[in-house]
Amino acid sequence: MKIKILFYIDTLTGGGAEKVLRNLVNSMDYDKFDITVQTTYKEEVSELLNNEIRYKYCYKKKNAVSDVIFRAEAAAGLVYPLHIKDDYDIEVAYLEAASTKIMAGSTNKKAKKLAWVHCNLEKNTDDIRKYVAKTRAWYQKFDRVICVSKNVLVSFQELFGKTPTSDIIYNTVDDNEITQKAAYDLPYDIKKERLTLLAVGRLSPPKNYPRLLKATKRLLDEGFDFDLWILGEGSLRGEIENQIEDYNIKNRVKLLGFHENPYPFIKTADISVCSSDYEGLSTFVTESLILGKPIVTTDCGGMDELLGENEYGIITENNDEAFIDGLRRMLGNPQLLDEYTKKAKARGQQFSKERLTHETENLFYNILK
Repeated sequence: MKIKILFYIDTLTGGGAEKVLRNLVNSMDYDKFDITVQTTYKEEVSELLNNEIRYKYCYKKKNAVSDVIFRAEAAAGLVYPLHIKDDYDIEVAYLEAASTKIMAGSTNKKAKKLAWVHCNLEKNTDDIRKYVAKTRAWYQKFDRVICVSKNVLVSFQELFGKTPTSDIIYNTVDDNEITQKAAYDLPYDIKKERLTLLAVGRLSPPKNYPRLLKATKRLLDEGFDFDLWILGEGSLRGEIENQIEDYNIKNRVKLLGFHENPYPFIKTADISVCSSDYEGLSTFVTESLILGKPIVTTDCGGMDELLGENEYGIITENNDEAFIDGLRRMLGNPQLLDEYTKKAKARGQQFSKERLTHETENLFYNILK
C-alpha cells in the first residue's frame, strides 16, 4: 500500500527550497509513495513536476481580491479546512512562516505532520522574541521538525526546545541534471574574459552582497585581475547597482539577473564565492562542489558540513576582513586554487540524488513506524 504524502509550499517557482522540493518529489519512488504538491496560488507546473505527482492549489488566481481572502482565511486558521481536502498519511509544511502556519491548522488527526526548516530562524527575523511567541504554538502541532543542516537544528532547538523531535535531512540535489545542464552554452551576450568569481542567490540582505563588492573593490585595488558575476534578482538590486557605481567597478562586476539554469555559469567561473551572513544549507555551494569548483565562503551555517574543516573549500570567519583575506589567499595562490579544485570534485561525488532521496524516503517510513 502506497504512503500518501502532501507537500505544502507557498510557491514552486524560484530557487532555494522550491528547487530542492522539486528535486525531491521528482526523484521519489512512485510505487511506494502517492505524492501531492499543493501551493497557495495556481501555477504552471507541467515542466516542474513529473506526471505521477498530483498538483493542487488553494486559490485559482493571485490578485488583490484573492490576496485579501487568503490573508483573512489564514488569520482565522481556515486555509487548511477550506482548501486541503484529501486523507494523507504524512503532511509536510515545506517552508517556514505561511506554510507552517497553514499546515499547523490541519484537521487530519491520522496524518503525521512535519515542518521543514531551511534557515537559521534566529537570524531570519528582526524580533526573535516576538517571532518565537507567535510561532511556538504552530510548531507544537507537528510530530517532527526536519532541519536541513546541523546548524539549523541547533538554532531551532535553542529557540523552541527539543519538543517536537528534530531531525537533520540534507537537501536533495539532482547531480545528473546539474552535470547535464552545465554543458549548455552561456547566453550569447556573456563571455568570460579573465579569471571569474561567481555568486548565486537572491539580492537580499542575508546574502550580504555589499561585503562581496567591498572585497572586490579592495582586491582589484591591490592589483588582482578578475571579474565578478552575480546571478540573482531581488529587492536590493538598486542599492547594489549604486554601490558598484560608487566603487567605480562597473567594468569588472556583472549583475546577470535570475537564470533558470545557473549551471553553465558555475561551470565557466573559476571560483564560487558566498558572502552570506547566514544560510541553512547552501544549494549553490553544494552545486559548485558537484561541478568541481573551488569555494570561498563565510562561516554562515552548514558550511562545515559541506566543506569540512577547510578540507574542501575555504571557510572564513563571518566578517568582512576575514572574507577578503580568504579571497586573497585563493586568488594569490594558483597551487591552492588547483588543490581545492581537485578536492571539490572529490567531495561533489558524495552528493548523489539517489542517496539523498533514499535517506528522505527512509525518514518517512520511520516516522510512520
